Amino acid sequence: MANNILLIFWIGEVPWGYNYLLVIILLLIISILLYRIHKLHKTIKKTNHSYRFSFDILDNLPFPIFVKDIANDFRYYYWNKESAVQSGISSEEAIGHTDYEIYGEERGEKYRNIDKELVQEGKVYRKEEKYITPDGITHDTIAVKSIISWEGEKRWLLATRWEITQLKNYERELVAAKEELEKALKKQKLALKSIDFGLIYIDKNYRVQWEETRQIASLVKGRRYIPGKICYQTSALRNEPCGQCAFKKAIEQGKIIRHTIRVDDVDFEVTATPVFGDEKETEIIGGLLRFENITEKLKMNRMLQEAKEKAEESNRLKSAFLANMSHEIRTPLNAIVGFSEMVCQTEEEEEKQEFVKIISSNNILLLQLIDDILDLSKIEAGTMEFTFAQTDINELMEGICRQMQEKNSSPDVQIVFTERANQCIINTDRIRLSQVIINFTNNALKFTSKGSIEMGYRIEEASDEIYFYVKDTGIGIPADKIDKVFERFVKLNSFIKGTGLGLAICRVIVERLGGVIGAESKEGEGSCFWFKIPRTENIEK
Repeated sequence: MANNILLIFWIGEVPWGYNYLLVIILLLIISILLYRIHKLHKTIKKTNHSYRFSFDILDNLPFPIFVKDIANDFRYYYWNKESAVQSGISSEEAIGHTDYEIYGEERGEKYRNIDKELVQEGKVYRKEEKYITPDGITHDTIAVKSIISWEGEKRWLLATRWEITQLKNYERELVAAKEELEKALKKQKLALKSIDFGLIYIDKNYRVQWEETRQIASLVKGRRYIPGKICYQTSALRNEPCGQCAFKKAIEQGKIIRHTIRVDDVDFEVTATPVFGDEKETEIIGGLLRFENITEKLKMNRMLQEAKEKAEESNRLKSAFLANMSHEIRTPLNAIVGFSEMVCQTEEEEEKQEFVKIISSNNILLLQLIDDILDLSKIEAGTMEFTFAQTDINELMEGICRQMQEKNSSPDVQIVFTERANQCIINTDRIRLSQVIINFTNNALKFTSKGSIEMGYRIEEASDEIYFYVKDTGIGIPADKIDKVFERFVKLNSFIKGTGLGLAICRVIVERLGGVIGAESKEGEGSCFWFKIPRTENIEK
């Protein structure tokens, strides 16, 4: 009742126009508020729509994108569809989890260390990484990680992977192609270095466009093919082409012309090839001149012939090697197998000892054959190794002499170490040096039925060399065969066991030691095999 009275009083007291104004202002304020609320609602709706639109874009990008919440222990906040496809891990399994929980301790630790370092340094992480998808395929990628912030407080780690497998494949292909091209260029350069030739391109008006004549420039004095100049004026020192000009005939006849010329006592083969300006070969625009020194060509032909002969000889040697080895290896193997069976069958102790002795002898022969084969293979491959050390030659020779005396089974043959210096210590390969002397002595034992085998050495002061020798009183070597004894597979007596490789191997060893090797012999009187090596600088070459 009191409120009604006040309202009536207020209405009665206040002018009606003033009340009307207050109502209008109130309505205006309400309208403004409603409009602001409407705008805010639209803004929020638009923002949400933008967010959804942005996430839709990120979700459908063809490469993985994921976001980690730095403040929340680097837990995944966003994980797009391609991340799920490539990793086989759905967004539900990833979001809210750490790398440790998703990938395990080892891989999780690796990723965590990278993330921490990125946060500390504040730099963008960019590195090539390999990534294996659930189908087992390894992909080459570029991983990019960076820090993003929200309103200066919230920080996130944004990461993505760019697929570069195809680019890496292209890169590998380009590298391989580059290597092949470099190999081809290297072979081309080697080929060009082995021949004398020049190449010149000349237009149809006889003007030189370019030239490559460095290989033949020194052969012809005062004459040059100069780009921009008329060819016959600078090369032939003429005012017009000569009647036998190969280039003139080539562009007139439209075919390759080849002939020989002699300039400054040098013979050249000149080849002129017309160059056409179209595929139909209707218009000649110039020609290519090729100059080749015939002397060098003949030299190359001889080299090719020699190479062919060497290849044929190598093939013959290989055939001889296989034939010889099959026979030589089969012989001791048959003896070892046969007498091994006889040892098992016989009960006589004396026979067993005899058979064991034969088996042992053939074992030694077989090992020697194998050693020779291995040494030959090392020589062929260029891998024969030498180990140099200070070597007492007297001690070495005495040891070899004792070893050969124990091996000698003939009472009619004496093996002695006859000539030596008071002291001789040199830097050499003890094993290879022993190999040569032992081989000489073994050969002497094979061909000496009675008499003596002398070994020794002497220092030749004038040449500062050491002369080693093994001399026997055996059957000797025919004069027409003495020059062939150091060749491979040469056997002077086919009934004597051996490969015919020993002396050839000795020759290679001595040459690698910087020395020379030789033999002297008279048929029926004996032989002397010798070699010389430097005393002071016995270094492998």
